[in-house]
Amino acid sequence: MLTVLLACTPAPPGATLPTPAPAPTVVPVPVPEPLPTPEVPATRAVHDGAFVDALVADIDAAEARVYVSAYVIYRGTLVDGVLDALGDAAERGVDVRVLADEEGDDTAGALAALAARGVQVANDGAGRVLHSKLVVVDDVAFVGSHNLTSSALGANHEGGVRLADPDLADWYAAWHTAVAADAASDPDLPSPGDPMHEPLADTAVLPAIEACVDGATEAVDLVLYAMAWDDAYPGSEVDRAMASLERAHARGVEVRVVLDRSDWIVHNAINDAAVARLRAVGVPVWRADPGITTHAKVLRCDDRVLVSDANWSYSGLALMHGTSVLTADPHVLQGTLTWMDAIRAAGTAVP
Repeated sequence: MLTVLLACTPAPPGATLPTPAPAPTVVPVPVPEPLPTPEVPATRAVHDGAFVDALVADIDAAEARVYVSAYVIYRGTLVDGVLDALGDAAERGVDVRVLADEEGDDTAGALAALAARGVQVANDGAGRVLHSKLVVVDDVAFVGSHNLTSSALGANHEGGVRLADPDLADWYAAWHTAVAADAASDPDLPSPGDPMHEPLADTAVLPAIEACVDGATEAVDLVLYAMAWDDAYPGSEVDRAMASLERAHARGVEVRVVLDRSDWIVHNAINDAAVARLRAVGVPVWRADPGITTHAKVLRCDDRVLVSDANWSYSGLALMHGTSVLTADPHVLQGTLTWMDAIRAAGTAVP
């Protein structure tokens, strides 16, 4: 048998060997830096649904106190989440107090359920309406127009602000404590002296509205549920507030007013006289989207924002217990401008 051996044949003398191809260069793929998580400002606007998310998160983290001043409490999915958080806080040793008006027919049942979990509950008494929507959680205060109802927490346009400041929280806590002790009183509390924020309560709201609007040089924007003006009462609280808008418009400030157009407001013609008066002097007015209750009470004057529970009505500005804040915080301003623009864009300008 012939065996054939196969082998590499050596190159003949003098031959040039081919140059081996260089090994491919491995270029490392750069790993992108992770995008920074946007920092959420501690003090900020919490309009519409942002309010309940921030509120529950803060109550869940509460260590010392949670004081609630509520106009009405109607249990439902979103409200139950707040009530559960209050009960949980009380059961872990937090000082939880809820003061409520008698207006809501579900309030008594909600208070009883809270009391069963260790929450200190009370009504303010029939002599004065507690219209406030205030929550103090440790060193934070929530101020605005959100009632403890499913519609307020999940469907309406509502104005709210989260104030992360221990002095402000103490001020609102002192107001809550004073009203709980004597519902007929108008607590006279010294200002914390914060140049950025001015806490307000009760009848202090109207002078703040007038000063805010009268001090504006560029722009005034208002998103409001009720402007209940009646020409039979010249010089009334509502008359004074509206006159400040007219003065601003007359001196060249851009004034824009958005008023609610939900069924109850329309059926009762709450805003009609005010709309006619403002349009008669040329103040631009929009009626909000009728499919959404615009229950907010938010005023912007240049770089300041007033967030309130007070409607522009005799009861709201002169009679009821309520809490508000006038703030120059830039985060509150920016969040409010974006929110106002969207509400106005969805509304209808009054010719």
